[in-house]
Amino acid sequence: MSLSADFSAAAGSFELAARLQVGGGETVALVGPNGAGKTSVLRAVAGLLPIRAGVIRFDEQVLDDGSPAGFVPPEARGVGFVFQQPLLFPHLSVMGNVAFGLVARGMARRAANAHAAGWLDRVGLADRARAMPGELSGGQAQRVALARALATTPRILLLDEPLAAADATARLELRRELRSQLQQFAGVRLLVAHDAVDAFALADRIVVVEQGRVVQAGTVAEICGSPRSRYVADLVGLNCFSGTARDGVIELPNGARLVASGARDGAVFATVHPHAISLFRERPSGSPRNVWRAPVLGIEPALDCQRVRLGGEVPLVAEVTARAVSELQLATGGEVWVALKATEVRVQAG
Repeated sequence: MSLSADFSAAAGSFELAARLQVGGGETVALVGPNGAGKTSVLRAVAGLLPIRAGVIRFDEQVLDDGSPAGFVPPEARGVGFVFQQPLLFPHLSVMGNVAFGLVARGMARRAANAHAAGWLDRVGLADRARAMPGELSGGQAQRVALARALATTPRILLLDEPLAAADATARLELRRELRSQLQQFAGVRLLVAHDAVDAFALADRIVVVEQGRVVQAGTVAEICGSPRSRYVADLVGLNCFSGTARDGVIELPNGARLVASGARDGAVFATVHPHAISLFRERPSGSPRNVWRAPVLGIEPALDCQRVRLGGEVPLVAEVTARAVSELQLATGGEVWVALKATEVRVQAG
């Protein structure tokens, strides 16, 4: 069981060209900047956006090949779609919402309600079966939408930022619930995630979409280890630079230079982990090949550290302990010495 897609499509003036594959029992997350085309990929797979060329296939069945004869309508694709907003029918009870797709497919009302009750129990909402959508929290409404999508036993489950409607408190619980349900779903799972934490927590693989194109795909470890664009580097919290390498020195577009071990001559893409950057009150001695003075633009608390934003010709974010901030007397508007070993600059061909 697998979904394969290699197609081009247009949504108004926006041009989309996507290529991806998702196996049965696998969760793939689409990530990218706003307006990159992530939701358009889901809509094309669902049959809500006809493609212009290429093919979308589930196993050996062609779902769309750009021709009228090769287009399978949405209701015949076996797709369950969970939208960013739950979009529950306001005039139906929670049970009525979950049972709706089953009844629409010809199942008797009594049987549909029994099946819906089982799904509500699975998502922890058995006691809300008679409630109306307006009585639910955002997280509860999204769980109902998930149960409604899964109740029809789809082959493909599509989720468009399913955690976006939940508040911060409900988000963690909903993420755990969603992960549990995805792990139990044997079909193809394709979701759009705006938050890196959501993508990394829910997905087996990540597909990065920028400006309507897939620019990188891989496991979480592969994406984090070798980001291929500034967006991906920012997503995983790395510092990112593009430049030209010569004799082990990377020259940045503004003329600044970084010494990098093993950098091959030519256009390169370099990343530096914030933990690899050392800060000092006085110019450090020792082995670092990259040493310079930089202004402190800001200091922001993170989970287990302080993120120090540094300006100058080589803008960086360094992660240090709260104790280090105090001992170095770091403050916005001040200056600090920066040291970075050449071996900590990870370089790949641009």
